[in-house]
Amino acid sequence: MEVVFVRHGVPDYSLSDERKMSQLEKDYAPLHRDHIHELYAVAQEIQLEKAEVIISSPYTRALQTAEIINRKLGLELFVEHDLREWRADLDGGYVDLQERDRRWHDYRASLKNNAEPNNVPYESWIALRNRAESVLSRYTHYSKVIVVSHFNVFESLAGYQDSGIGCGSYRTLTLGKLG
Repeated sequence: MEVVFVRHGVPDYSLSDERKMSQLEKDYAPLHRDHIHELYAVAQEIQLEKAEVIISSPYTRALQTAEIINRKLGLELFVEHDLREWRADLDGGYVDLQERDRRWHDYRASLKNNAEPNNVPYESWIALRNRAESVLSRYTHYSKVIVVSHFNVFESLAGYQDSGIGCGSYRTLTLGKLG
């Protein structure tokens, strides 16, 4: 199955940072209005990929990105809970930026080394990959799908990436047998 993977557009975390919102509350942050126009060009490019459906993370920044792209494509849009962001805290509590960055560094180091960490307070890359693959296995009857989600979901499927995939950017992956 081919996956056109789109990382969500640029989010606007100003309100959530100002109010020190929990990770759960931050997931409702919308796209930054100054960057929404960039997604129209992405939609134009993605149209050439001839995907059959769009599958999106439930987070506002991903859903808003999927909706903007789909204005151009007019495809059936599915929302999948398990295409959500990596969990920096398994309990869903507030993690300050310094601690979140430390956990993110540990997470990426384990991914780069292809090692699963034990007894960590965050979601492992293997758990993230398993939940993403579980979702995508339900769409294998399509030959090409668009997935709008988050960098860590992309990286869990594609493997460690030295350079990221920018907000509002996309890459095509060919996934082997799922499910």
